[in-house]
Order: sequence, then C-alpha cells, then structure tokens
Amino acid sequence: MDNKQVTILTLIDFSNAFNVVDHDILLSILHSFNLSPPVLRWFQNYLGGRRQRVKIDDSFSSWHDVGAGVPQGGVLSPLLFTMFINSISQNLTSHYHMYADDLQIYTRSSLDNLSAAVSSTNGDLATIYQWSKSFGLKVNPSKTQTIVIGSQYILSRIDWSNIPPIIYDNVPIPYSSTVKNLGVFLDVNLSWAHHIKELSKRTFAALRSLRRLQSFLPIPTKTMLAQSLLLSVLDYADASYPNLTEDQLNTLERLQNVAIRYVFGLRKYDHISEFRSKLKWLPIRFRRNLHMLSLLYCVLFSPSSPTYLKRKFEFIGEHSKVLRSSENLTLRLPVHKTKYFHKSFEVQAILLWNALPLNIRKADSLEIFKRRLKEYYLSLS
Repeated sequence: MDNKQVTILTLIDFSNAFNVVDHDILLSILHSFNLSPPVLRWFQNYLGGRRQRVKIDDSFSSWHDVGAGVPQGGVLSPLLFTMFINSISQNLTSHYHMYADDLQIYTRSSLDNLSAAVSSTNGDLATIYQWSKSFGLKVNPSKTQTIVIGSQYILSRIDWSNIPPIIYDNVPIPYSSTVKNLGVFLDVNLSWAHHIKELSKRTFAALRSLRRLQSFLPIPTKTMLAQSLLLSVLDYADASYPNLTEDQLNTLERLQNVAIRYVFGLRKYDHISEFRSKLKWLPIRFRRNLHMLSLLYCVLFSPSSPTYLKRKFEFIGEHSKVLRSSENLTLRLPVHKTKYFHKSFEVQAILLWNALPLNIRKADSLEIFKRRLKEYYLSLS
C-alpha cells in the first residue's frame, strides 16, 4: 500500500491434512535429515501399528489399521507435519507463510502488472497441485480463498472484467471481499470492520453462556471465566492489527467493560473504572500496547524469533562506536509515506518502544519486561 501496490493473497485449505500423511514418505524425509537408524526405527514404531474403531452408544465397529497420518493430539504431530510439508515451498515464486497445515501465498503488484501477478499465482498453485498429488495431500478448492488487498483508491481503479481468475486444478477461486486467516478476518482495505464485528459476536455468545450461573459463582471464579472466555477473544492476535480507528477501539473497550460488569454484577450504565482497578486490568488501549511491546521484545531479544521480523528492527547506533544512542536501546523509525505504513505493527511498535522509560527497555527478561510495563501502564490509567 505504501508503494501504491496491491497484494494478491491466496489461503490454501488442505483436506484432513494430518490424517493423510504417508508414513513412508515422512520416514524418507526424516532420513534425508541424517537422523540415525535407531531414531528412524523409533519414529517408524511411533507412527506404525496403530488401530482405530468407532463407538456409537454401546456399539463398536471392528478395528482397522491406521496406515497414514500423524497421531491426533500428539505433541510431535505438528512438528512432523511441518517437516513433511516443508518441501512444498521449494519451487514457489510467491512469498509464503506456513503454519502447520495452513499455507498462504501472496504476491504484490502494481496495477499495470496485476494480470501477470495473477498468472504467477496460478503458476504457484499448479506447483502446489503437483506437489500435493505426489505427497498424497489434497487441497479443497471450495475452501481455498483469494483476496486482493490495497488502498481504497487503488482498488477502485481495477478493471475486474479484464483480470484473469485465480485457478486451482481447473477450478476458479472467486475473489473475496473478506477472508479468514488463522482466526483473523482480513478485508480488502485492512479496515478490520468485519473482524471487530466477529469479535463482538463471539464475546456476547460466550457471555450468554456465562450469565446462566452468574448469581451463583464467587467473584474469583467469574474473574477466571471472564479472562479465559471473554478477554481471550479480545486479546487473540491483537498485535497484528494496530491500525484500528478510535470508534473500533471504543467498541473493544465496551466489550471489555461487559466482562467487568459480568464479574461484579454491575448494571449497564454503572461506571467501571474502580472495578477495573480492582481486577488490575489495563484499559483496552494499554492492554493492546502491552501485547505489541511484548511481541517486539521477543523479536528483538529472543534468538529464536523469525528473521523476517527481526530484520525490520534496528537500534540507532547499532553499527557505530561513536553514537551513544544505542545504549538507550532506541529503535530506528523506518521511512514511510502513507497512513497504512504509519499504522503498521512495525512503526507503531517502534513508537511505543521509544517512548518507554529506559528501565523498562533494559529489562533482563520478558517476564520482568511485562511486569514493569504493566505497572507503568497501570500508573497511567
């Protein structure tokens, strides 16, 4: 958006992905990682020799051998599937992200080259189709989604009648106005209107269930339920969409207030500030800031943080012995031209970080950082 481009994002849905992993192919992949013969035999025993049957009331089906798939619920299963699917990315020309059995490919393009970008995406989808056939996985085209993301002005200039369709296995994938990616709803302008609407629905749906026993539960129990079933909905992935409007932030604040009213049995128009203080909950804006800064702390200082995130952040004076600003852990603000980039996680997290007191930025661990940061925000609220 900052470069007046659009992004074609395609979210690919694998059908029963964990259940159809071919054991022989997986063991061959593990062998290619130079695992020792005893370890390979251990994995062979772990994967093979499993059986399953179906129970309905008191009736059981006969036992059947499980010849494929990684064990459901096993802590090794996501890792094994990740190793199994990793080679799918080797011949892709698009950017991509993989998370377990979720695969997203995306290509950015100017308006003039949009048709070529669609063709490139279709080429990658053809590659994914051939890989899936070879490795025994199946993509469900009816659940695969495509969206073109850009500024409202740029999107209004697209002549959709001349844009070729996205195609997977000869099935056209229609362009959507909203897609769901790992529980987050994206729209064409990244306005988050649909996502906030869904958060409201989920929050009130959970609240309806909780209210049935509201009068019988003690406050500590209701606090625990509100944190696990209401606030968790508001907190999920909130660092990934910092560019909310004031109206949207007010909506989230009201949803948090609903949780506070549930805990203390307050009426709709009762003031909740003192009750929020009793719970030591931050106002929604500070709460989101805490999550963004905690993520940034991990990106900056955790050795296992992804390089595609780590390279977006640089301390001023990091490569100079003359400047002393690096001792203050001040981050360099990237040059940007639009409100879209200014409201991005990269820019907003840096602005929040640089505004923090030095003792918080110099915290020795994430736990200490979060504790100091929360105390700091509580003192401001």
